[in-house]
Amino acid sequence: MSRATRSSRAAARRITPLLVLLACALPAGSAQAAAPTENVATATIEQDAGRAFDFAWDVAKQRGGVVDHLNAANAAARCTRCEATAIAFQIVIASDAEKVAPINQAVALNQACTECAVVAEARQFVRVVDVPVKLTSRGRAELADVRHDLADLEALDPPLDQLHQAVETQEARVRDILGRELVMKADPESEADVLDGWVAQDAELD
Repeated sequence: MSRATRSSRAAARRITPLLVLLACALPAGSAQAAAPTENVATATIEQDAGRAFDFAWDVAKQRGGVVDHLNAANAAARCTRCEATAIAFQIVIASDAEKVAPINQAVALNQACTECAVVAEARQFVRVVDVPVKLTSRGRAELADVRHDLADLEALDPPLDQLHQAVETQEARVRDILGRELVMKADPESEADVLDGWVAQDAELD
């Protein structure tokens, strides 16, 4: 089985209740400016033996209103022996939300490629609580380290299985950080586990 086939099948299996998968054609080389609530990574390649990589990262905070943030990873390839990799991580921390309807999506398109690898990895973490919260300074530093490690994947260019495992590892780190380092603004000494007013736990591709 080719790397592209394994990648396409893996992407097709990943779906959660808060996931919308849009299987639409991606114009090669085009990218539109994202709205403030959108975090989008787009990697397209049409050059034989070429490689495209895009990484998008966003930590958003919101009070009240509708939590309708979009996190998307879109990868497409139409060439021979080429690679397209898109990775998107989005963290949304909100309080007193009126409605929670985030969207997390990954699209990997192999457009008549030969020996191609097309990978789309999207992870979205949504935390909605009843009171204003903040990340500790240690939490912010650890998230910065996660971002750095994910960005480094472009230069490392690991095999597909190692790439996916690296993304899974960083996903676990984010979940751990959010579990440990979110505290109430009114009481910074409070433990994160007393914040039991979750409306949305998280939404990420497995």
